[in-house]
Amino acid sequence: TDAFLLCSPTTTITEATAARFQHPEPTRTASLFPIAALSSSASPPQTLRVLILRNNFDIVAKPLELDREEYIVMHEAVNNAAFPSVSITFESIGFVTRNRLCAHLSRFQPHCIHVCGHGSERGIELVAPTGNGIDSLNAPGLAQLLSEAGIARLPLLVLNSCYSAKMAANLARLGFVAHAVGIAGPSVNAQALDFAYGFWVTLFKSGSFAACFQNGVKLARRHRNEEGVVSNYQGCVAD
Repeated sequence: TDAFLLCSPTTTITEATAARFQHPEPTRTASLFPIAALSSSASPPQTLRVLILRNNFDIVAKPLELDREEYIVMHEAVNNAAFPSVSITFESIGFVTRNRLCAHLSRFQPHCIHVCGHGSERGIELVAPTGNGIDSLNAPGLAQLLSEAGIARLPLLVLNSCYSAKMAANLARLGFVAHAVGIAGPSVNAQALDFAYGFWVTLFKSGSFAACFQNGVKLARRHRNEEGVVSNYQGCVAD
């Protein structure tokens, strides 16, 4: 089932983790999400930086509407923003290699990263350094890139890709990400789009990780994956 995990360095991430660690709502840290914190600042308008990573390897059997998913995050969600004191800046990159990702992380210093595209049990799929083939980026690999970019703890990571739940949980457990979302098992394009809409619209309205996760899941559960079942999303909060 869809679940929240409260992760700490002592959490062992296994297939049974969700059953042992799930909580109905991570109220302890939900209020600390950056959009709410920035909006309460007495200083001049603050900027929330969102980085969108998009890779589509033209897998004919599993087409993805990455343009649509990007539009949802950048336009439809922003139109519902309820924090006038927070300006939202987006950067979107495609054809993502590790070096290119590291350069963008260092320069842009995002608060949030949204990953759309294919994933596997080996990690999220990037473009190989040669420009041909696939390079799988796992949790230790992304943690290293964040460290090299000087990002001690990323406030939010949304891995809207197949088989990404364990990676999300590991990054929260290691403390490199404060709030993370991943998918346990395979997913389909329609489910990814609906989750993105429900998640980001609610986030820009409420600033609550718990609320946006729950609304994203509610919309995503209208669809079944290629195995005929509803894929489960997992929301992780670092302890």
